[in-house]
Amino acid sequence: MLKLLDVLNISETDLKNYKVHFATGTNDKKKPYHQFLIGAFKEWQECQTNKNFSRPYVLSLIYYEKDVWMFGGIYKVIGKPYPIEHSEDNWRGWKYSTELVDHQTDLIGRVFVSYKKEYRQSYINLEMSPESGMRPQDMCISSILEKRVSITDFGGFDEVNIDYETLHAIVRDNISSWRSALSNVKGVYLIADKLTGKQYVGSAYGEECIWQRWAAYAHDGHGGNRELKTLLAEHGEEYKYNFKYSILEVCNMNLGNDYIIGRENYWKEVLQTRKFGLNKN
Repeated sequence: MLKLLDVLNISETDLKNYKVHFATGTNDKKKPYHQFLIGAFKEWQECQTNKNFSRPYVLSLIYYEKDVWMFGGIYKVIGKPYPIEHSEDNWRGWKYSTELVDHQTDLIGRVFVSYKKEYRQSYINLEMSPESGMRPQDMCISSILEKRVSITDFGGFDEVNIDYETLHAIVRDNISSWRSALSNVKGVYLIADKLTGKQYVGSAYGEECIWQRWAAYAHDGHGGNRELKTLLAEHGEEYKYNFKYSILEVCNMNLGNDYIIGRENYWKEVLQTRKFGLNKN
């Protein structure tokens, strides 16, 4: 099988110059993958809890699914990191400055490697020889996509499960496939709070239906909704980054608004969002 390092033209003598970053999220393993989709992976990677990038270059591998990692690029570390903190969540860490190396960039988001990581470390030396399992330098390519993964293609109503950052990017960039799909169906949607598990059921039947409603959420996180506005007022504007959006049911545009509202009430009853969630009526 074809080795990743052979494709990247990294020789054995150069291994000592590289850190491998197996990029995974703390609570959501696919967080860095979603950051990649919205064009924010570089910035996400540059914020570290420790001084993890102690070598000139970082080889980024982004978690995709169990034992499968996506090539996210090679980054040059510029200068030394400086301490940073986020007052809203009491997070402290280090901010790096990096530059994407112009080397095999056409493979970013297209090449996937199969690698069973049998150790906990997410930041390792490329020449590392683990006690068990494959050496990282021997990682093999499992697949190469024809084009880079992206959020530009709408995958279907039953596959929508996106966080606030992704929704904001879709609306900001006015991605045509998403706008076309969400503008042409009435429906019932769900907003879930990832921290508490509480849910909010809403419906959309305006001129541009779900797209119009979700564009309002993308603007400020609450879209004018009283319950969500109260939640953000209590916890701060940044709390909107805990929201995830999915679609429970889509309906034909010819159906009356009363029918859509009836379906909204049905889902509120099914999911008990008035009693245990974020719906108040």
